[in-house]
Amino acid sequence: MADFPALNPQIRTYTPAEYPNTPIAPMDSAEIGVRHTNGKINTILRLAFAGISQDTKDDIIAHYSFHARFASFDLTATTLLGSGITVPAGYQWIYVGPPAFEEVPGVITASVELEMVLPLTL
Repeated sequence: MADFPALNPQIRTYTPAEYPNTPIAPMDSAEIGVRHTNGKINTILRLAFAGISQDTKDDIIAHYSFHARFASFDLTATTLLGSGITVPAGYQWIYVGPPAFEEVPGVITASVELEMVLPLTL
């Protein structure tokens, strides 16, 4: 259960990353910054899936239950198909929060919010 379920989302919202830095205001009023790493942070990907089955909903819940915010995972090619989003080598995803579901008779809609994380080397 390492990868996110192979689902093609109806909606993707992508917020690109930024480099972590600390702004410094020297005496001459020019602002400079000190970059802390060469890895970008805060890449957010919101996915929405409409018209999913109860089994698919259960798969998303099981995946979140296993990973939550603590275990990183990969997205399948199906999830990123046609988005133009590229994931740098070694980077993975974590959940920002639990998945949200909306159910009306006969239709289940799911949404998840993911954050790209730097590769961890131990």
